[in-house]
Amino acid sequence: MTTARIQTLCLRWGGFAVIATCFCIPLSTSLMELCSVLVVLFWLGSGRAAIMPGLVRRQPAAALAVLLFLYFLLAVSYSPAEPGEAFAILMKYRELLLLPLVLSLAIGNQELIRRAENGFVAGAVVLMLVSYAMGLGLLPAAKYGNSLLFHITHSFFMALLAYWALQRAIDRPRQRLPWTLVFLFATANLIFIAPGRTGMFTFAVLLGFAALQRLSLKRRIAGCLVLILLLPAGFMISTNISSRVQQALQDIIHYEPGVSRSSLGMRLDWWGNSIELIRERPLFGHGTGAFAVRQQELITGGDTMPTDNPHNEYLFIAVQLGLTGLVLFLALLTSQWIAAIGLDRHSRFLLQGVVLTMATGCLMNSFLFDSHQGHFYAFLSALLLAAPPQRPEA
Repeated sequence: MTTARIQTLCLRWGGFAVIATCFCIPLSTSLMELCSVLVVLFWLGSGRAAIMPGLVRRQPAAALAVLLFLYFLLAVSYSPAEPGEAFAILMKYRELLLLPLVLSLAIGNQELIRRAENGFVAGAVVLMLVSYAMGLGLLPAAKYGNSLLFHITHSFFMALLAYWALQRAIDRPRQRLPWTLVFLFATANLIFIAPGRTGMFTFAVLLGFAALQRLSLKRRIAGCLVLILLLPAGFMISTNISSRVQQALQDIIHYEPGVSRSSLGMRLDWWGNSIELIRERPLFGHGTGAFAVRQQELITGGDTMPTDNPHNEYLFIAVQLGLTGLVLFLALLTSQWIAAIGLDRHSRFLLQGVVLTMATGCLMNSFLFDSHQGHFYAFLSALLLAAPPQRPEA
């Protein structure tokens, strides 16, 4: 078999592995990891490494993703963490390399982009259906309750599914009914079943953003007013929402530094620890994987709970890489937002939604560090970046 034939087969099967990964992202950590390994292996055999230098030059997002990963790699050298622990944290950020890799596989292949996007949506729909089946007692509840995933991750994907379905309901008049139903069921899952506050907040942000994307100025104002009215309505009809919001308020009101053991209370402690650590080394940070070590030193003798990350990606990166690393991450998100402007409307709106979701979620969680969210960001943003540019109007 010739080299060209092997490369063609690897490119084809690499595409299948990308589709399979996108389907597994909302469903299974092990399957997602396995499929992403296959993506890398097929990419190595596809010959697409040859186009990477030019791709990195043409795509600022690809260049920034590689640069940020290399910074994490360099920062291992001055980390106080044990080498094994530092490299374990480094590998959590391998999705930064997957972004340009997937982009190189998908560039110029609209069929792969479409199928991979459909694969992610199908996986999110399966997650939603399994959640309902568990909630209704048709399937036994898993260790995470009425979901295959941790509640933060589940609600994150339900917010994205609702946004994706809304975009499709608008863009595809002939399929409006089924996609409207998917939107309503995903919304209901967030309101009545999924307890993740991150997903609830992200959903509200994406819904408001969709109104800005789609409506005229007058209708935007009307849409915002409707959304403002719907929020308290959801609070009243859903004990899931009201209990989570009330719990958050109680966590803030009764917060005591180093003593609170609530989810939000501990986050406030960790954010405070992060700010102190950033002040110590603001420019280049403490090194990859340094947070757990430095935080342990900081809280010794107190009652603050230790953690391996502060549940805020911006602070987490700033502690490890300093403000220079944080600027790189913000530049990566900004470059993707700017790149979205030149895409066709469908890809533009979705890529903006992906970037906004990531930027929002990273305020309360370390989503680039987290496996499911990190893979979602790398794969879906890369696929949408590979979409064809916007056609000039005749």
